[in-house]
Amino acid sequence: MYLSKKIMIVMERSLMMSLIVIALSISNMSAIAATTSNAATIQSGVTAFQAIKALRGETPMNGDAIAATYVGDLQALVQEIDETNFLELNNDIQGAINDIKDGKEPTLAGQVIDKTLQRVFYQIIWNRISTIRDQFDAGTTEALTQMLNEAEASFQAITGTVARENQILTADRQAIEAGSNPGLDVEITNSFSSVRTALNKSNPDEDLIAVQVARYAIRMSLARAYYIAVLREVAGVIEHRSTDLDETRKEQKEGEIFYRIIEPLVARGNPAGNLSIKAQLTGNPSRIVADEIVSELSVGIIARVLGEMSGQEKAIAGQNRASAMAEAAGAKYFARILLPDLELRLGGADRSNLESGLENLLTASNELSASKSTAARDAISAILEKYEGELYRAKYEITNHTAIVENAVTNYQAIGDLRNQIPIDAAAIASKYAGDLQQLTQIVDQVYGLSIDQDVSGAIDQVKNGDQVALALQVMDKSLQKMFALVVYNRVTLTADQFSNLSTDELTLEWDRAYAAYSAIAQTTDKEDKILSLDLQTITTGRDPDLDYQIMLAFVQGKQAINKANADDGVVLALARENIVIPLVRSFLIGVLRELEGIISHRNDDIDEAREEQIEAEYFYRTVEGFVAQDNPVGSSRIKAQLTGELANIVANDIVSDINKGIVGQLKRSIGQIEANFVANKNQALLAAERLSLYANIFLPDLELRLDTLHRVKLENGIRDLKLAIQTDDINRAIAVRSIINEVVADYENELI
Repeated sequence: MYLSKKIMIVMERSLMMSLIVIALSISNMSAIAATTSNAATIQSGVTAFQAIKALRGETPMNGDAIAATYVGDLQALVQEIDETNFLELNNDIQGAINDIKDGKEPTLAGQVIDKTLQRVFYQIIWNRISTIRDQFDAGTTEALTQMLNEAEASFQAITGTVARENQILTADRQAIEAGSNPGLDVEITNSFSSVRTALNKSNPDEDLIAVQVARYAIRMSLARAYYIAVLREVAGVIEHRSTDLDETRKEQKEGEIFYRIIEPLVARGNPAGNLSIKAQLTGNPSRIVADEIVSELSVGIIARVLGEMSGQEKAIAGQNRASAMAEAAGAKYFARILLPDLELRLGGADRSNLESGLENLLTASNELSASKSTAARDAISAILEKYEGELYRAKYEITNHTAIVENAVTNYQAIGDLRNQIPIDAAAIASKYAGDLQQLTQIVDQVYGLSIDQDVSGAIDQVKNGDQVALALQVMDKSLQKMFALVVYNRVTLTADQFSNLSTDELTLEWDRAYAAYSAIAQTTDKEDKILSLDLQTITTGRDPDLDYQIMLAFVQGKQAINKANADDGVVLALARENIVIPLVRSFLIGVLRELEGIISHRNDDIDEAREEQIEAEYFYRTVEGFVAQDNPVGSSRIKAQLTGELANIVANDIVSDINKGIVGQLKRSIGQIEANFVANKNQALLAAERLSLYANIFLPDLELRLDTLHRVKLENGIRDLKLAIQTDDINRAIAVRSIINEVVADYENELI
């Protein structure tokens, strides 16, 4: 099911992503043209990098000497990558150098410097090889060869990392061990040679294809090398965490920074899994689970294979041989990252069949054969689906059943089926509502002083009377969704707040009740993001934030913490609560914007549809109104006025702005809680930082739209560094980072209406 979901998303967004890639390619080409360093400069940077590596081996480390070595060509390369790729690596390196000077965990700081500089050389290679591909037709052999020379010079800095052996799960999936050496350094070197030959342009059409295929071989072999590097450090953490805390922390830091290099490749197809990987690589080492990390990495890579196959399918349909072969090569080289783990889980036969399918896809692309392409894609997809079924994916199992909640969920789902029948059977709906579903609704009304039961009962009467049936059915559905959301909120909050006072059995019962209620509204969380269009006039589809899996992970992790086996289980449970509640809020806000998109699309030609969507938006908003109104009461009133007023008066930018003003208020509230608890209560400060991060995720796409990618990166990095400052009791860093966060947020607020 997960694989099918990813295929659908890939197919739906492929055209949009293609346009984005084209735009970014043009942007990067101009940026690289303006900032490209020559091979001699890069070689100088490599020499400085190697000198810093030697300095890191001294005891004690000489921060001043490292700083002096960094200044010059090496720093210029870092700044080039920052500018071209919207990163802040120079800031990370400067911060680590200062930590060494100040004696703040210099060993860890040294790892930040080393791995971040490796990322710079990695990215130079990616950029140069992509630019060669993009400028192949227009560029001269001399100019393109210069770029290749620069890529090869950069490669010299990281050959040691690339030349390492595989790291694979042990047979029991409990640890990671060394495997055979895949020879990635040789493969990359050979691919460079292929590009060099192709740059002679003796047969331009075929040479371009050779460059495109080699580009994937180089880039994905590099990615695979750093995938292996992450697992190598995870293996070290698992080996040493019970015996050598210092070595464990160093290896965990290495794994964290290595992962940042390949994070974009994983996060696009597995955003929630990406959060899980990062949490393990920055959290308690005892909570690192090898199978979970390998599985989440694989899910992200599977999505990339599917994306490349989708591109190949379109290229075949368009009779574009060069593009088809490039996309087929992309599928092949992405999939090769998975092969050792796939063989472990499925066996050698499936690995061999997958490799054959990938080669068949290349052959079919070369021949422009639609039938052979379809057969190859189907074979590859079948194996990947089988493989995905063997990966660790968080699954929740209810231990204690509560009849009233589970019966209410069953009856709500039955009402969902009845709402889609024609004609509508109002009596059957009323029958399903009566009993446990109505009783649970009335309990929620009593606890929160609401009138959901009155709204649902009134809607049922409307249906019976044939009075605006379509609107009444939406009132019924969204009101019941609100009720279940409140049950989730109430039970997870009770469990987190009473962790110390209730027994494990009592906590488990309440957590199970929350999950049972969540199952009624899980489909609402399984939706793609909705964002403003570029002209700010309507709403369009963004990436899938994978909120359903994020919430599922939180439920699973919270239940594990209820066992009270570890000293920090109370904090883990509280973090799980935040990762249920705030993503749930986000899913309902996405629901508002999804219906808003429909209203704007239909209000001029299908009034009935637009009014139904307006009701849906209104009731979705009612569910999460408090999260906006608390810090933006005037804006919340404006939202409600638009969602209950004339269709013509609904303005997308107004509603998005007012929603995000309220969420920014929640973010600021979290910053205040961090300040209040930084010294007195580290756990509360960490919880506030988690809330800050989750609230920021709600408006980050809009922030990037109104400002730019660099502002988004600054905010994301600032939140990451603030969490680190809390963990390490570094109040000076926290103050500096807070200033950066406040500056970015102020810039964003100035762009809101």
